Amino acid sequence: MLSDKKKLSQLRIEMKAQGIDAYLVNQTDEYQNEFLPNYSRRLTWLTNFSGSAGEAIITRNKAYLFVDGRYTLQAKIEVNEKLYSIYNYNKKSPQDILNTLKLKKVNYAIDGNIVTARKLKFIKSEVKKNISIKLLTKNLIDIIWKSRPKVPKSNVWHHEDKFHGTKVSSKIVTIKKIIKQDKADYLFITSNESICWLLNLRGGDLTYTPIFMSRLIIDKYGNCYLFADIKNPLKFPKEINLTIIKPKFFNKFLSTTLAKKKIIADDRTLPANINKLFHEIKSKVKLRNNPIELLKSQKNITELKGVRSAHLRDGVALTKSIFWIKDRMSKGTLTELQAVKKIDSNRKAEKYFHSLSFPTIAGSGPNGAIVHYHATKKTDRKIKKSDLFLIDSGGQYQDGTTDVTRTISFEKVTNEQKKMNTLVLKGHIAVALSKFSKSETGKTLNRNARKFLRKNKCDFDHGTGHGVGYFLNVHEGPQSISSASQVKFLPGMIISNEPGYYKADAYGIRIENLVAVKKNQNNYELETLTLAPLDKQLIEPNLLTKKEINWINSYHKKVYRKLRIFLNPIETKWLKQECADL
Repeated sequence: MLSDKKKLSQLRIEMKAQGIDAYLVNQTDEYQNEFLPNYSRRLTWLTNFSGSAGEAIITRNKAYLFVDGRYTLQAKIEVNEKLYSIYNYNKKSPQDILNTLKLKKVNYAIDGNIVTARKLKFIKSEVKKNISIKLLTKNLIDIIWKSRPKVPKSNVWHHEDKFHGTKVSSKIVTIKKIIKQDKADYLFITSNESICWLLNLRGGDLTYTPIFMSRLIIDKYGNCYLFADIKNPLKFPKEINLTIIKPKFFNKFLSTTLAKKKIIADDRTLPANINKLFHEIKSKVKLRNNPIELLKSQKNITELKGVRSAHLRDGVALTKSIFWIKDRMSKGTLTELQAVKKIDSNRKAEKYFHSLSFPTIAGSGPNGAIVHYHATKKTDRKIKKSDLFLIDSGGQYQDGTTDVTRTISFEKVTNEQKKMNTLVLKGHIAVALSKFSKSETGKTLNRNARKFLRKNKCDFDHGTGHGVGYFLNVHEGPQSISSASQVKFLPGMIISNEPGYYKADAYGIRIENLVAVKKNQNNYELETLTLAPLDKQLIEPNLLTKKEINWINSYHKKVYRKLRIFLNPIETKWLKQECADL
């Protein structure tokens, strides 16, 4: 096994051989997936950074890693700072580093199969004129990564009609209308989750997202061309004209079929090399946001019914887990990994369970301050009775996707911890009780979630809420609750509500429920979907208004009413106490 230093050395040898002064290494793949298959985890292989978002710039004599606020602490733990300078994107960007290189001309190389057309355009606008950007067709990491896992054939299956409520033929009719409205010949889809949603298919290429690696081209007549290496046969109804083609024939298909045609594509997921090929074959490309993204974000009646059912079962699993953890801690000791094992096993026992929706986060004490902490054998910590324990977890069920965070305590908590948890809770309730117009984006809700913390000169360095898919990606666009949100909320959208507070080297607090947007006369409001008790020991009632106390009591009544019938007598008695009025 190569050392981190040796990996960098071999990469620089390859860079020198190709006349490259700086090289970009991304934590993504050619489909812009969040959770990557092992063969695409190039940044992790090179740097040991395991987070879902990040990138590195490697020069002839220096190396830099860039992460967002979720991963700044994690990166410093996982990555050798003697080899890499670590930066938060908000303070310094890769382009800032490139612009400081003291060379008359900088040959900057990027994998054009991974970097998107939009990202390439942005990079070009940010770097100095002396920086020449070269799009590679072969990733340099793949050359030196001798033990790189092979790309597997995809296991693909039909998602049963009873779960999704809309037939493929109906969805394709909608897509045909969009293509016609845009006066185009073809729609090119590069998003795996969009393809799965449109065709009512799911796959097993990723551990936490039930998708398969593919690209899809739809013409104005509704004919579909699916490029995927599928190991099992798929049969579609006769009214769906779908042709499955091996990915190795993709470029040939483009050159022979799409030359000089009008094509719709999303430059946020369109690889730069494919965009380049479109121009070479003189196709007329209209760049716009993927239209399927907005369609799949609005869950229909069948999907919302499924989501509520999934959250009920998920709530049972998590509540049983919290009881077990508290009970074990009252009698003895417990480690983070032991807690994770119990949480995961309880979910796996529930009906329609497929997989976790992401690796379970279970951070005790100082580990809770690492936003996306994951316990390993190396980092596994014995939980102390004085610790706060942050648990962020979720499941992929055939009838919905869940994501929930609870912060729990064991013995007497400090006044500071109660205060900070209550400020986070007040922000959470402010979002939950929101009523807003049809023109509202997540910007206002984001400010409301943070205002109580900000009054105390505190904040959290991540978004307040992300969209959630339907038995698809746990982090789904285009909706969000953040300062950058530009998408108007629509009925059926599902969003997380997760403000937090993190005190480095001490503890972390986050409270997360999923909510669904629904109509309220002429406006919109939010329906809380998640069912799990809040830790009352961490709530300071004196900091709450009557309206906030009523929300907590009402929520707990619902939790108890919905979950009690699925619990044993001891668990039920405990839950009744946890859900008693403040």
